[in-house]
Amino acid sequence: MLEKYQKFVQQLHGTAWYVASTIVMQSTLTAILTEAGYNFGLRSWLQRLCVKGWIKRRIKRRNSTSYQQTMSALQRWTGTGDGSSLFSLPYQQLCGQIANALRNQLEYGEGILLDIFAQDADPKDLDRLKNQNPQDLSQEKQNDLAIARDQVFYYADRGLDDLQITLAKFWIKVDYIFSVAISFILLEFLLTPPTTLSVGTDRVETIFSISVSIISGFLAPTIRNFLLNIIYKK
Repeated sequence: MLEKYQKFVQQLHGTAWYVASTIVMQSTLTAILTEAGYNFGLRSWLQRLCVKGWIKRRIKRRNSTSYQQTMSALQRWTGTGDGSSLFSLPYQQLCGQIANALRNQLEYGEGILLDIFAQDADPKDLDRLKNQNPQDLSQEKQNDLAIARDQVFYYADRGLDDLQITLAKFWIKVDYIFSVAISFILLEFLLTPPTTLSVGTDRVETIFSISVSIISGFLAPTIRNFLLNIIYKK
């Protein structure tokens, strides 16, 4: 009885080690391929698509400006030319660049971006900022202008937070969907003969292989973020 138990434990240990090492290897390869795809234009395309949808929803609420004007202002005030370099940034850095653009618009009195990001601000405050000329104002009116600027920036910051939350949710979904898909494709190429698209010779093997792909796909974003943190800290 003891010998059977010891044999079972040894088999379980060997199987668990094999499964764990397979998952780690597949997750790491998936993380590397996913990041490579993002860096070769996928992040820029997907992120532009998400921001485009967010801006169009904001424009629809107020009907204040066009999408093309907003994107042109965004690219001009962030200094990114056609915008490809802007949207290729991680979404945290993208929102940081937009925050700088909003501060610059507040300083110089141009409001295309403010119309989108500070939609909940008082329209009178927005108009006052667009037509500001502090040198010709009395001290009292300059103080009123400063208050209006603070109010508009508060609402613009809230709008930027909404965009960042939207991007964060978007990338969580995209990361997991792409990672699971790439993980399954890796399993197809690594473990199946070139003449078949089926993983495994029976139902049990197929279910096991698909389960490993799903687990590896869900683990890949964590490994990718871990590797990126190590690289950028250096």
